[in-house]
Amino acid sequence: MQIQNSPCSWQPPGPRQRRRSYANTNGTNGSPCSNQPHQATEISQGVGSAIPHVDLPEDVLQHIHSLMPMRDAARAACVSRRFLGFWSCYPNLVFSQESLAARKQPLLWSNEHRGQYVISTTKQVLGNHSGIGVKTLELKLSSCNKDDISSSLLDAWLQAFVKPGISELVVLLPECDAPDHQYNFPYSLLYDETGSSLNSIQSLCLASCGFHPIKGPRMLGCSRSLTKVCLQKVGVTGNELGIFLSICIALERLNLSNCSMITSLKIPCVLQNLRVLRLRLCSALQTVESDAPNLSTIRYEGCRPLLKFSLGDSLETKGLKMHATCMEDMIQYTGSNLPSIAPNLETLVLSTVDEKLKAPVMNDKFKHLKHLVISLGKWGRFCAGYDFFSLACFLDACIALETFILRIEDGFIWYKRYLVVGKPDENSLQSMEEIPELRHGGLGNLRKATITGFCSAKSLVKLTCHILESASSLQCLLLDTSPGYDRKGSSTDRCWPMCLEALRDAERALSNVREYVEPKVPAGVELKVLGPCSRCHAMDAKAMEEAESRIPRGCFQYQEDGSLALVLIQPRS
Repeated sequence: MQIQNSPCSWQPPGPRQRRRSYANTNGTNGSPCSNQPHQATEISQGVGSAIPHVDLPEDVLQHIHSLMPMRDAARAACVSRRFLGFWSCYPNLVFSQESLAARKQPLLWSNEHRGQYVISTTKQVLGNHSGIGVKTLELKLSSCNKDDISSSLLDAWLQAFVKPGISELVVLLPECDAPDHQYNFPYSLLYDETGSSLNSIQSLCLASCGFHPIKGPRMLGCSRSLTKVCLQKVGVTGNELGIFLSICIALERLNLSNCSMITSLKIPCVLQNLRVLRLRLCSALQTVESDAPNLSTIRYEGCRPLLKFSLGDSLETKGLKMHATCMEDMIQYTGSNLPSIAPNLETLVLSTVDEKLKAPVMNDKFKHLKHLVISLGKWGRFCAGYDFFSLACFLDACIALETFILRIEDGFIWYKRYLVVGKPDENSLQSMEEIPELRHGGLGNLRKATITGFCSAKSLVKLTCHILESASSLQCLLLDTSPGYDRKGSSTDRCWPMCLEALRDAERALSNVREYVEPKVPAGVELKVLGPCSRCHAMDAKAMEEAESRIPRGCFQYQEDGSLALVLIQPRS
């Protein structure tokens, strides 16, 4: 049997080794990957006398071949006639610079040359494939030159390989400046030639192309098996996306990134399985309305504040994570609406940037909320009038709360930027008349509270004292003046960096704890205060000595990681 266009001819060269010639069972010599005609060897017959005889059924060998990465599967097809037969039905086709090792190829010095190599290799491999049995097709061609990829070529590839049985389709194309010149993804591919739904596909990821669903009788059964949809820089309107989502009844994850034609996003209630919604830098997006009842993770990274944000009338989920930038009222929205629309909520994680903290109008209580995490600010972006004490209204509505974590990113920047140096934040602190009466009687079940990024703001000290006074079951209160003792770089095992101003503000925060918080600690409550880690931060020695001189040394203990901790444990009387 002669082998032409060896499927592993595009493989990167291995390390230099001394050439050895093996005798094939048919008596011929030659490299199994050479382009010269030769007789293919059989893995089951062994190569030389070093490999023992292996005789496995065809279906077992084909399954083993299908589990190999594409490069290894191609290499195996070069040395075995049986594996070569399986290559034409190899199920997982992934084409990118990484999978084709374009950067390791000789004489490919520029991205343009590597992109041309990826295109030519993709043509060669797909040309040797039968198109049968494909489960995964990933065309990651975003690094290629758009002039090297014609619409007719893409249409031919998709028509040949997107057939019933495929489960994952990824088409990432080069960016196109003019939307009119974008490649339009053929929506008809979601049906087979008989007109029935292509009900095997589970994941669809598109980038830098047009996507234009239309209403019609054939739309009713389309994409009922889709669980994941990712659209990046895709030309699709809100109405078109709504048409598509209305029939994706199995959808679990929806990611939209840089889709600049979407002004309004509506999630229909038929998406009973939708769990994750991620919206990133969709510049024209103004309103988000979701009626998905089991949505548990929402991430919004926007270019501007939303004019309208709604989670519908009923959320059945027990856990909800929300992250938002350019949303100034996320905490107010959750406090005012979630108790009624998500009555079974047990875990709530809120992460917000540019939040203008004001006391939310708490119309109802969180009856089952046990775990609450709030992260405020990031990248030094804080709003004027930031009042941490306004969170007291939110906390008092959590009558079943057991653990509370407040993370403050770069609190010292807030203090320096918006306050008069040397004075507490009395101007930013809302008066008691402006804050609704704390009448819910919450925090009775709170056992552990943690505040990281604890700064010298008076409103934060007041919130801490409120927790100590209201939480009758409190066992431990941890105040960390760094961004978080539990947040270290995975590669360096070092704490998050802090500038000298942050370190100095940490000293003031420690003094405030000693002066205002310590007298409020009830008997039996453990107060642990962590200063910046001396192992990871270049703390000015003189400043540290001055900070310690203002506070008795007997109250401090150095932890195993080098951090300075103030530990006060008062026995219960």
